[in-house]
Amino acid sequence: MKALLISDKEFQTKTYQNLKSLLEIFLNTQGLEIKILEVGTDDLAFCMGCFGCWIKKPGECVINDKMAQINRNVMTSDVVIYLNPIIFGQFSANIKNVIDRYLPNMLPFFEIRPDGSTMHPPRYDTYPKSVIIGYGSIISEDDKQLFIDITKKHRRNIEVIIYDETPETIIEALTKMELGRVDNLL
Repeated sequence: MKALLISDKEFQTKTYQNLKSLLEIFLNTQGLEIKILEVGTDDLAFCMGCFGCWIKKPGECVINDKMAQINRNVMTSDVVIYLNPIIFGQFSANIKNVIDRYLPNMLPFFEIRPDGSTMHPPRYDTYPKSVIIGYGSIISEDDKQLFIDITKKHRRNIEVIIYDETPETIIEALTKMELGRVDNLL
């Protein structure tokens, strides 16, 4: 099985380094092949909202940058773990850009969720399990909750973990998860 770690290379803090090392050790003990992609502002353009990924090149972004490689790696992985610095309860700009540019992996239609909000239906039969781990040196309880709420509102197939620099928290949460592909969930 393959695990993909996606991180923001502009937030290479000591907390991030500890978290990344912890994850590498854990995933290796689970027998997963690990690939790490670090993204920065120079790697990705922002989504233009042109819908070329649905009309001109279905399933592939028309912008020629690192996102084509990221999307291929995501879709050929069994689990994707985003390492995200929490900034005022939100994603970092680079991780948010990666998540926004995931659009080619969805269909250009809308479904209404049970809560009345809309979302795009999946393009593929299976997707990698998605985990986002928020970290930071000092994160308020309000920022933690905002990060969890926003993340879960936009993705059904995602587990949210807050790394409080306690390795046991991450290991326990990951051990409880099935780290493999999931059917038809974004």
